[in-house]
Amino acid sequence: MGENPRREPAVAGMFYPQEAAEIKSEARILNEAAEKYLQVRPDLPPDDPQVSGQVKAIVAPHAGWVFSGMLAAAAWRRAALGRKATKRILLLGPTHRIAIRGVALPGCDQFGTPAGMLAVPTQKVLEQTQELPLKVTIDPLTHREEHALEVQVPLIIENFGEDVQLIPLNVGEAAPKAVAEIIDALADEQTLIAVSSDLSHYHPCNQAERIDEATIAQIQNLELPLTSEQACGVRPLNGLLELCRQREIYPRLIGNYNSGDTPYAGSDRVVGYAAFEVRSGS
Repeated sequence: MGENPRREPAVAGMFYPQEAAEIKSEARILNEAAEKYLQVRPDLPPDDPQVSGQVKAIVAPHAGWVFSGMLAAAAWRRAALGRKATKRILLLGPTHRIAIRGVALPGCDQFGTPAGMLAVPTQKVLEQTQELPLKVTIDPLTHREEHALEVQVPLIIENFGEDVQLIPLNVGEAAPKAVAEIIDALADEQTLIAVSSDLSHYHPCNQAERIDEATIAQIQNLELPLTSEQACGVRPLNGLLELCRQREIYPRLIGNYNSGDTPYAGSDRVVGYAAFEVRSGS
């Protein structure tokens, strides 16, 4: 058993709805909007893993659902349709509130939202990573109020059900190669890798578009490292991209926009969002 039986929701009612029924309803609506969005993306390959290769990893944004929820849902939908079987999801995100060195689990048995909890195989993760130079630790404090992982959980449940296990890792100060080693140690055919990250923050819309366009090109071409000015989840993202570089597989853009493109924000200080997938044989 983990140090804490449950990691309680911290941002329900702020980044996504408060009540279970509303969370589930909104997650379904986001999925339906994502499916329509994906249908008009002509550059994406078929979602059949037998045709296009299996989705190994995704990158999904983590702002409030009214801003980036549809794009996050598109990433999770592509993953759900583009995999043969998924029993675990390795979800890595940044530390917005409590900075740490290294990579940390919350030390719980369950992690979720008012609409559902996912089991966390804490002891198994510690065993799988104990021989690495950078060991995974347990740090409940850095997870307690963090939103980057929590906002993804209802979308995971909507697309994969409640039987899938979740490995929630907060990534603080850590070298890309060290993070890549952790991802590699935990990844297998039945484990989906997911990084939670937004792109640039608080630039005028035109400037943000230029910055994000350059960042997207870097990601697609595996030009490392990205900086914290380009993506708030830069540390887990650089780790994933380092692993992609080692395996010579390239991310593909699912889609992108910024908060200024939504009805809920102005265009003077926007946040950029992008979703990517990494497929076997990419």
